[in-house]
Amino acid sequence: MSADFKSILVTGANSGIGLATAQYLASQGFHIYAGARNTAALEELCKNPNVTPVKLDVTNAEDVINARKIIEQRKSALFGLVNNAGIIKAGPLMDVSVEDLRAQFEVNLFGVHQITQAVFSLLLQAKGRIVMISSDSGFFATPFVGPYCSSKFALEGYSDSLRREIVPLGMKVILIEPGRIMTPIWNKGEKILKSEKHVKSIFWREAKAMGKYAIRKGKTSGLPPIEVAKVVHTALTAGNPKLRYIVAKNKFEYQMMKILPSWYVDQRVIRKIQRVTKEEETKR
Repeated sequence: MSADFKSILVTGANSGIGLATAQYLASQGFHIYAGARNTAALEELCKNPNVTPVKLDVTNAEDVINARKIIEQRKSALFGLVNNAGIIKAGPLMDVSVEDLRAQFEVNLFGVHQITQAVFSLLLQAKGRIVMISSDSGFFATPFVGPYCSSKFALEGYSDSLRREIVPLGMKVILIEPGRIMTPIWNKGEKILKSEKHVKSIFWREAKAMGKYAIRKGKTSGLPPIEVAKVVHTALTAGNPKLRYIVAKNKFEYQMMKILPSWYVDQRVIRKIQRVTKEEETKR
């Protein structure tokens, strides 16, 4: 499928997966509407003539309405929406405030719904595609990252329902499930740990150890975000794309986690928490 004259809206395009996706798609001939809360962060990206900056906080109704207006001003059809914008809230669930949980869902689910609904009629005209950037956390619930996992599980359910509603219209919804990717999200994780927000929690010892472990692995063994961008390109251009794409070094392990009995996975996770906690404390 040719990218000529096709336009794609990418949310959260200022860094990480969103930035890599916007850059790669633009290099492949798509016109990109690069959405970001802070358009100043898009300055380098927008040197590419195939990129139009869009001030877009997906939780802000005014931003969403204005984003549609900007797209409508161009004559090229909106062929794709890449719902990438997201945040992460972490901590033991019994210590996470309702406000933090709401904030997590506000961006990762309600924001997705708001922008998708706003541009849906434009996508329908082009028989377009909606690409959802989910996560391995959308099918594997990691302890101490409950808010994030919950929002991604919800996104997967939302995406499956939407796909089954719009397939008869000639449209497609594709889920991308990245594993560890080297993005600024790990720096944000470090800030959460250093804040010691949950230091008084009865779960802090294990939560801190698992946080350190995940951040170290993410920074040293994660895939570069361009690998996700290439899969997004496939999702947008393949004649018959998969419903889900796992993007990770250890795809087989992730696929096994989807089919193994929950009791077995629980035991493995608990043993890993115990092992990692002991190892991290030994490093002190």
